[in-house]
Amino acid sequence: MARPEKRRKITVATAIPADDLLIDEVLVRLPAKSLARCKCVCRSWRDGITSAAFVRRRLELSRQRRPLSFLCIPRGQINFEDGVTDADLIFEKAWPGEGITYRIHPKHCDGLVAVATTTDRVFVCNQATREFVALPLARLAAITPSSTVALGFDQWRNAYVVGRCFYRKFELDASYEIGHELFMLGSGGSDSRWELTQDPPYAVEDHWPICTRQAFYWHPRAPAPEQLMRFSLQQRVFDMVSKPPAPDGFGTLDLDEMTELDGKLCYVHAVEDASFKFWLADETLELQWTLHCRIDLLNPIPDHRYYLTPVAIDGDALLVTIDDHKVCWYNVKSQCLEEVVDVQHNLQYRRPDGSKYMCSSPCNAYLIHVVPYIESLVPLRASTRWTKNHLMPPCLPTEPMLVVAERRGASIC
Repeated sequence: MARPEKRRKITVATAIPADDLLIDEVLVRLPAKSLARCKCVCRSWRDGITSAAFVRRRLELSRQRRPLSFLCIPRGQINFEDGVTDADLIFEKAWPGEGITYRIHPKHCDGLVAVATTTDRVFVCNQATREFVALPLARLAAITPSSTVALGFDQWRNAYVVGRCFYRKFELDASYEIGHELFMLGSGGSDSRWELTQDPPYAVEDHWPICTRQAFYWHPRAPAPEQLMRFSLQQRVFDMVSKPPAPDGFGTLDLDEMTELDGKLCYVHAVEDASFKFWLADETLELQWTLHCRIDLLNPIPDHRYYLTPVAIDGDALLVTIDDHKVCWYNVKSQCLEEVVDVQHNLQYRRPDGSKYMCSSPCNAYLIHVVPYIESLVPLRASTRWTKNHLMPPCLPTEPMLVVAERRGASIC
């Protein structure tokens, strides 16, 4: 009888990926909440996740992620009602003492949101890392009739910067003395403060400034309605540049909007009450404008002046808001308008504790702000003197919501 063959033991070495490979290829693709736990695993993971290279790589991946998400900051009363579309509450903070004013103009850049208020306060937050900081008050007594700031990345100094205009003097008879200052996030140190720059050549309109990869852009007041005021991030100086051509003039300037789309300056000119031209600029010494598309709203309400603001661009599709409450996709080729959600009437907000509510307001002005959402790990803790006094309890006002803007639903052509 043949002896059974003995099974030969084979030892297979289990290859454990090196920390560098895990960090660069696996951890970099995890959501921010998971990364917060991963930092507690070991020192090498913590150092890798907090490194500048990791933050930069993850930001690049976040920009490429689909479907597109956008951040909604509703302003108004809370109603517990049923809605059609759900949104996740991702950040909720309050500021003790004077609070946060009703009228705010938030700006977004690489996952950071800067919020300027009429009380001369400027807040910056990162929803992904849960950081929320108040920038120092300006050392000079200033008048800020327009609660707007610019937020962008200065590639020449490798820092995120907040810019704002202020008035040393502002009279109703149009006499003024205007100044401009910058705050560099991440500068650190006990002397972190606003830095004065060259004074702007003109007063600014009550429009949101826009930051591209090259400069801040502001709407100047007359006598220059056909021009924009540009502040170069590299040279730290102001100059005047031309708006896109407008044979019909700029008589409806209050309906015109600016934004940044895929790194380019975008100008929306209201040709008529319900018709808009979208222009994109190549940022040279003189702006080179190209007409991207024209949107004509169908069946508009007679004598109603519509506001149309671009939010993001995705190939041939534009994500826009109409009258600060309706979010739509517009296809440039098919010229079809597809509603994503009416945030005033059909958006239900879902809070972390499971409760849901609707947001409403007695007026449409500044009802809701919509900006692209990019989850990033860009830190803020070195930008201000963070103390225990800055910890804030949750409350109802100023609640950013995360909404996924997928292209679905009926088209309105």
